[in-house]
Amino acid sequence: MTKAQLVKIVDCRIQNMATKGVYYPRRLKPKWDSLSKINEKLELFEKYLNAETSSIGFLRLMKVNLPEKTLESIIIDNPNCCDLLTENNIQAKCLAKFKKYKNGVEYLKSKGIE
Repeated sequence: MTKAQLVKIVDCRIQNMATKGVYYPRRLKPKWDSLSKINEKLELFEKYLNAETSSIGFLRLMKVNLPEKTLESIIIDNPNCCDLLTENNIQAKCLAKFKKYKNGVEYLKSKGIE
């Protein structure tokens, strides 16, 4: 996977993250759309994944059992993309976020991760 391919995956996720009555990425989407360079976009993606606390979007999507719409699920679905990121333990952080919630644990089990 290349950086451009990862940015395309993240872009697609952000554009389709909105869920009527649940969540709309009001802050993330305009910020993401304003960036033009691949490295800037990857930095923003990492910033969101690296946060100590779960984002509002993550919490709301988990609450209605839509973990596959979260940014963190990109790391779970494409573990090889971690090589393109500067943070070494980003996958562990994403796993930890999912493991805090019943729907997250079920999502990880569906992906073959215990």
